[in-house]
Amino acid sequence: MNDTEGTVRDSWGRIAAWLREHGQTGPVRTAAREEQLVALEAELGVALPADLRVWWLLDDMLRTPWIPWGFVPVGLGAAMMEHLPGFLPVARSADGDLLLVDLRPGPAHGAVVAGSPDSAPLWGSVTALLADAADSLTEAGPLPVRDAVDPGVQAFTTPSAERPPTPVAVDWEAVEQWLGLRLPGDYRRLADAHGPVDVGEFLWVHVPCADAEFDYGEWLRGVHRQARRHLEALPDEERPAVHPEPGGLLAWGATRGGDTLFWDTSVSPDPDAWTVVVHHADSLPGSGLRPWQHYDLTLTGYLRHAVRDSWQLPDPPGQLLHLPGTLARTAFLSTATPWTPPPPVEPRLTADERRIALETGTGLDALRLLTPPPEQPYLGDGTWQGLFRTLGSRLPREYVRLMTAYGSGTWSGWLRFPAPLRRTAPRLLTYVEETLEAYEQLKEGAPEWYPLDPWPAPDGFLPFADSIDGDHLGWLARGENPDTWPLLFWPRHADQGPPLRTGLIDTLLAWQRGTFTTTGLCRMNEDADPLDFARFTPWNGH
Repeated sequence: MNDTEGTVRDSWGRIAAWLREHGQTGPVRTAAREEQLVALEAELGVALPADLRVWWLLDDMLRTPWIPWGFVPVGLGAAMMEHLPGFLPVARSADGDLLLVDLRPGPAHGAVVAGSPDSAPLWGSVTALLADAADSLTEAGPLPVRDAVDPGVQAFTTPSAERPPTPVAVDWEAVEQWLGLRLPGDYRRLADAHGPVDVGEFLWVHVPCADAEFDYGEWLRGVHRQARRHLEALPDEERPAVHPEPGGLLAWGATRGGDTLFWDTSVSPDPDAWTVVVHHADSLPGSGLRPWQHYDLTLTGYLRHAVRDSWQLPDPPGQLLHLPGTLARTAFLSTATPWTPPPPVEPRLTADERRIALETGTGLDALRLLTPPPEQPYLGDGTWQGLFRTLGSRLPREYVRLMTAYGSGTWSGWLRFPAPLRRTAPRLLTYVEETLEAYEQLKEGAPEWYPLDPWPAPDGFLPFADSIDGDHLGWLARGENPDTWPLLFWPRHADQGPPLRTGLIDTLLAWQRGTFTTTGLCRMNEDADPLDFARFTPWNGH
């Protein structure tokens, strides 16, 4: 170990000891490997200062604001994404200011500046930075967070002349109480100054507001519900939690391309250190783009990066936005007003009712308790007798009982039941005819994949409901008594399975409870409350 390495490691040892003594823990910055530094020097065309090399190789450095004035160390991948000609970042503040090491030849080589390459050096070297940090902590504790070098996003964006950003008043105390979390300071400042904004005509930063088409709370719940479904594709050990679970992902924005942006609230108890996670809607295999991409960037740092003119691939790779530096009021929120968090909702069911709905109840009574039916179910303007005459057969009695109780509509936002007695489109008979015609065409092309015989063939498949994903639920018309027809699920993206073991009402009840699944059937998230999953949205015939 040479003198430089020994001095750097000694300073970091003093810092680490102080942090442990004062109970400060948090995420650890990923240490660089020697081969990464060699590749970095080759790409930059410059040798790194010796103390900067040791800095990157430290393997236990906390990613918390222990650097004077609240700066947080960044990883090598983030440094490469945000490096400027002749300068390499080593840390970032909550407002997105960077600590930059000067790599240019000359007397300032190795010096550390804040915010801008034109700023005067704060330290003459990384060695001096670490020594100063160690002395500051051991003698006086953390220095207060310094004033921002630049005013947040205003430093790299310009208001739109056509749709200038306009703030909407936010009751942050009420919002944060509703969330159960304190939100990052840079997000609050952006919202207070600009309201809901469109960054670079592509990225929407959503803030607590509402209008006729948008409600912040509903948007947040909907996005988190979808996130849980998408995350089911990841292995258990790679699957992050989603708010309101402790340390869960918390949504803050979206893009016109269908991507969703979150904070990873697990990285630190300090929200100003939360980093960005992006769910990419279209991540093609082999592209290097991960469906869930983690960035070592705060919100302001991510936006600053997104509007830069030049870029390098991060490690690990991810989609890099190149946006104009414009801020505009989000077009579809032109009439947004302040948002009021909804009052606490009393439990819909008592403890005894919940036990009946989820555990001990049976049949239609339990289903009605678990998933309340509409006051006025819509079946259509015809009669059951008329439907049976047209079909040439009556239908199972439990289907009639179910439809009489619920009518047409969608179960859990996924499984759709058309109106059985409607005599004009859309109607059950049209759905049956079109579905069976499509099945026959598919069967002609690949009979091994489509083994069913369409109704009215003996044991033929008679569909009566479909999913938003193109799956179908129906019966095998086996025998002369419709009440004994077995239920069958035809999955769109899987091989055909055998008939289901239970009837329609029992199957729906088990599915709504989260205790039944089959290939292709939409599943309740294992961490979700069944009462949130179990819902029925009626159609009114219009």
